Amino acid sequence: MQVLAPLYVLVSQQAAQPGPTPCRVLCEPIRLGQAAGTDAMVVYLSPLQACIDAAFLSLPAEQYQVVPASSFHPDQMIEQHHGRLPYCLHFAWAASNGCLVVRPEGGLVRLSTSRMGRMSSLLDAIPLHIELSELDCYERMWEYAGLFAHAECHARDLVMSEPERKRHAARALARIPGVCLPVGPINQLALYDLESAHWHFVGLDLFSEFLAADPASP
Repeated sequence: MQVLAPLYVLVSQQAAQPGPTPCRVLCEPIRLGQAAGTDAMVVYLSPLQACIDAAFLSLPAEQYQVVPASSFHPDQMIEQHHGRLPYCLHFAWAASNGCLVVRPEGGLVRLSTSRMGRMSSLLDAIPLHIELSELDCYERMWEYAGLFAHAECHARDLVMSEPERKRHAARALARIPGVCLPVGPINQLALYDLESAHWHFVGLDLFSEFLAADPASP
């Protein structure tokens, strides 16, 4: 895959078996937009956010890792979708009145935008397009939460060792203020701040405004 911004995916390895070890990438069922009806590969701007998802799913630390999207080859997914690749960009987790929203079958509900990548004959790869408006929205979320040092925290996230990042993910899990099922309205974005080790919540209006303005969004 070719990426124009540093992106990351969460991959897990199955229990040791004879022969090559199968590897799976975290995917998300998509209901709207270009990738509707598919399980889209989740891509992250933050490796820590991927680790938090893994921790919430109770994936054993030794059986998963966060890798650059550019180094991962989702050949099986591309074959399954006839040369195309559904993917979604993780922005934040969904929340309702200060509680993170959890699916009945497990896993945190995320807010994301989705697309269907297509093989480029010139590059012999599938470019993952991330719009500047998406990056702007991502940065504004942190500003709206009052987390103006996010750039420094993000830089720290990128240079952490894998074990250190997983320890921070476990701490994030322990600091979740509460969870709820998606029975009421989703009215907030949930962000985890590495510096303060606390969750912050932002009104959903920002993300809704972005979706309304971006025709490529679901």
